[in-house]
Amino acid sequence: MRIYKFITIVLSVFIMVSCSPDVLDVDNFNAPSAKDALSNPDDLQGVTSSLVANWFKNIHAYNGVGLGIWVMSDAGTCSWGNAAMKDLSAEPRIAFNNEPGYSYSSTTRETWLAMYATLSQANDVIRAVKSGIEFGEEGADTKMVEAVAYLGQGLAQGYLGLFFDQGYVVNDESDLAKLELESYTALVAASVASLEMAASIAAANNFTLPANWIPGRTYSSADVAKLANTFAARMLVYSSRNATQNTAVDWAKVLSLTNAGIDFDFAPLGDGNAPWAAASVWGSEYHTYAVYGGWGQVDMRVIHMMDPNMPDRWATSGLFADMPNSGRATSNDARLLSDFGYLSSCPFRADRGYYHYSSYRFKRYDAYLVNFDTPIADMLKAENDMLKAEAMVRTNNLAGAIVVINASTRVTRGQLAPILTSATADQILNAIFYERSIELFLTGVGLEFFDMRRRDMLQTGTLLHFPIPGQQLEVLQIPQYSFGGVSNADGLNTSNGGW
Repeated sequence: MRIYKFITIVLSVFIMVSCSPDVLDVDNFNAPSAKDALSNPDDLQGVTSSLVANWFKNIHAYNGVGLGIWVMSDAGTCSWGNAAMKDLSAEPRIAFNNEPGYSYSSTTRETWLAMYATLSQANDVIRAVKSGIEFGEEGADTKMVEAVAYLGQGLAQGYLGLFFDQGYVVNDESDLAKLELESYTALVAASVASLEMAASIAAANNFTLPANWIPGRTYSSADVAKLANTFAARMLVYSSRNATQNTAVDWAKVLSLTNAGIDFDFAPLGDGNAPWAAASVWGSEYHTYAVYGGWGQVDMRVIHMMDPNMPDRWATSGLFADMPNSGRATSNDARLLSDFGYLSSCPFRADRGYYHYSSYRFKRYDAYLVNFDTPIADMLKAENDMLKAEAMVRTNNLAGAIVVINASTRVTRGQLAPILTSATADQILNAIFYERSIELFLTGVGLEFFDMRRRDMLQTGTLLHFPIPGQQLEVLQIPQYSFGGVSNADGLNTSNGGW
């Protein structure tokens, strides 16, 4: 595996700099050649087993974009500079510092490099399958390996398209010497194609993933197909940079994908290691730092949704006494008590703005903080349900959407009244987005940001996507550029909307 990681790093660098094949001509007398390593079925099957884990760990990493876009969306709040949270949530919004020397340049650089490393590994496996290499006894595992490799390919390529304005579309057939930068739309299209391929292969075959490939439940081939379908729906919907693009989404396809999507929670089981530890394979620093005492808290905008009598911004005095009921909310939504915890003080620095202040933290997944060995919620069945309901509204099936919502967590967990059959499209959409904001809170990285982005609700000046990391721009010999800041608001790269 050490040799394979060496090869993967070289290939990743090769992708980044579009250099000559000479980069691969590195003498390594203590290891087999790249050709040998990439033709060993056992090694490749081991690589495949870690594809989803690598994607998951890096998407949920502290040195990544997750915490930053959580506060950018005014879902979470934090005044600390760590992970660029203070800068990305500054009010009024400021331009993102994309210089290589920026203290928190790792927020984008690590995500970019990790996704391309995962993509490189997935491409190697797919290339091997296409070359005729078989996996397992008499090839019994070949289709399983192929399906998961396409899943990994789709996840890595897709999240690059969700987070960045452009990148390289790289698959198993790419000529690495001829790669050119393409728009995020091309990245997302490539992702959806890969995820649909994963779903097709899985649906046409019969296999069960080994328990450690995605721990926490037994994944049949049918489950893998469902997972790939919902991820494809994620890519189609969440890639919209504004409301106009969101309207233009192929909602009929989203409906088809969600109809064949997950009917279970995708919540891999934590492995019991602290997520920042070297031994951690399945863990989430994102889920830890967003709720850990003294770190992230819930933005008052979210609390206001559950209790309209509570202001959506903290009192300008900074005093709890100047908030209604000292900042303690009440709501008909039972989840205010079950999922959110009241705090009588706030640890944030006053000199960084009282707009960071909050009287609530999120406690629904606190069990994970004890031994890091509980399920880590990433994509709940409720998310598939709400995507399906929204697709129904946008394809003029209001009655169908109401049925889905009234059978959902809005009623079962929130104990809220069912939506009336006379509800309008706007009323139904409002219920859907409310449910997404509360039930899906702190699940998949970026969900709150993507929802605000595609509704033109991010504060004016919030960047709509990240630029290619500054360090990579230097390597590629491309002039530095960035997005964000009120003066740059154009609705395409920087928000010109607001909530």
